[in-house]
Amino acid sequence: MKSTVLLLLAVCACSLAQAQPAPSAPEETPPEAPRLEAAPLAPQQAVAVEPPGVAPVVVPEAGTEAVPETLSVPAPLPPVVAPPSEPVVVPATGPTPLAHPEPLVAAGRWDGDFQVGFSLSAGSNDSQTFNLGIDTTYTRPDDKLSLSAQYLETSSRSVSNGVVSVSITALQARLGGRYDRDLNAQDFGFVGLEFSHDKIRQLDLRTQLNSGLGRHLVKSRDDSWDVYAGLNYREDYYSDGGVLVNGRLRSHLSVLEPLLGQESTHQLGGTSARLRQKLVLYPSVSRDSGTRATLDAGLLFDLNKVLSLSMKLQSRYDSLAQGDKLDLLFVTGLSVKFGG
Repeated sequence: MKSTVLLLLAVCACSLAQAQPAPSAPEETPPEAPRLEAAPLAPQQAVAVEPPGVAPVVVPEAGTEAVPETLSVPAPLPPVVAPPSEPVVVPATGPTPLAHPEPLVAAGRWDGDFQVGFSLSAGSNDSQTFNLGIDTTYTRPDDKLSLSAQYLETSSRSVSNGVVSVSITALQARLGGRYDRDLNAQDFGFVGLEFSHDKIRQLDLRTQLNSGLGRHLVKSRDDSWDVYAGLNYREDYYSDGGVLVNGRLRSHLSVLEPLLGQESTHQLGGTSARLRQKLVLYPSVSRDSGTRATLDAGLLFDLNKVLSLSMKLQSRYDSLAQGDKLDLLFVTGLSVKFGG
């Protein structure tokens, strides 16, 4: 029993001895690092810098190549010869001529026809009528010249008591012209001159000078239509002692009168027929002038490129004329075309 208690006491004493901490060793202080003192800076001195030397560049001559010594140069290939070919001949050309400047006014063209007609009647009284006329125009883009002429003669042959007599019953002649100048695309000015003779009306010579303004309603190569107005100066000389004008016998008469007119030409579509017409009115402004009107119309049928069959109607009205105041004339014949 005693031995057991002693054994327990010994075990407890050993356990207490192990539980107590061992004495700690004194802490060591790390040694201080030695202090470094900055050395004084030495004064800087300027150092001369020399430019680096540049080796000269050697450019090989044309046709040669610089070849490194370590590289081997292959043998040159034989030249390639192209097959022979025919030489190309280039025609020699001289200097290109400069184009001529276009004219300010294009070249004009003539257009017109020449008519001739003849009629004959036989019986107790033989009569024959001869008609000759020409109408032509010279047209340019900005102006036009119109010329016309006509000659008509009618003669009769009669036998009375064995005596043959020949007389000229009608003789008319007319020559005139007119110049038109465009002011713009639609308006134009004109001046005209005409001479006429009429045996039936005892008119030895009639001279007319007129001028005015007009307008193109239609203007093309095949069709045209113009209207115009102006003033006309007329001077008449009469034969056989003169004619009665307002109850007075006059051998000479001069009048200034207004003028109103229109004229046109048409190429009838799809046919070879051409129509021309012209109507001019001279209104009365005084007792001595009277009122006059003229109408010229014609229809032409082309037979070929040169010949045409023409039919023309002419009408003249004069309020101062003695006897019949209206004259009508219808003529037919062949026309010869010329110009454009």
